[in-house]
Amino acid sequence: MFKNCLVAAAASLLALVPQPAAAQRLILPGALLLAGYRATCGPVDTMIQPINDIAAAYTGRIILHPRVLNLPRAQQLFWYTHECAHQIFGPGEAAADCWAVQQGKIQGWLTSAELSALGASMRAFPGDANHADGPSRLAAMNSCYAR
Repeated sequence: MFKNCLVAAAASLLALVPQPAAAQRLILPGALLLAGYRATCGPVDTMIQPINDIAAAYTGRIILHPRVLNLPRAQQLFWYTHECAHQIFGPGEAAADCWAVQQGKIQGWLTSAELSALGASMRAFPGDANHADGPSRLAAMNSCYAR
């Protein structure tokens, strides 16, 4: 009887502790697996949560929309590496795109065919105050890949 009361009390206390939303998950630095590849960005952690973008970067944290996890491997790694580049180089989108493309080529997870597939998914991006439109981004990314 006493054991049952303890279990019930513990369950009641746990119900009071704020729990993250089901689709929100914090992954510690070095523990993120994307399509079987250990993705790491130094001491930066990763949050998987729905946001109004495919991914975002804040000081010390990369945020990936859960839909990133359903993309082909190279695209998962591109978006993660793009956000990691923001941790290194700051807010410049062109620099983040270029660095992600070059890292993908160097590390072998981004072939020219995979870059074309990524480009097809980005072609319709309209652009905004911080991002060039899809065709402009693709031209710059192809140039970075060719270097």
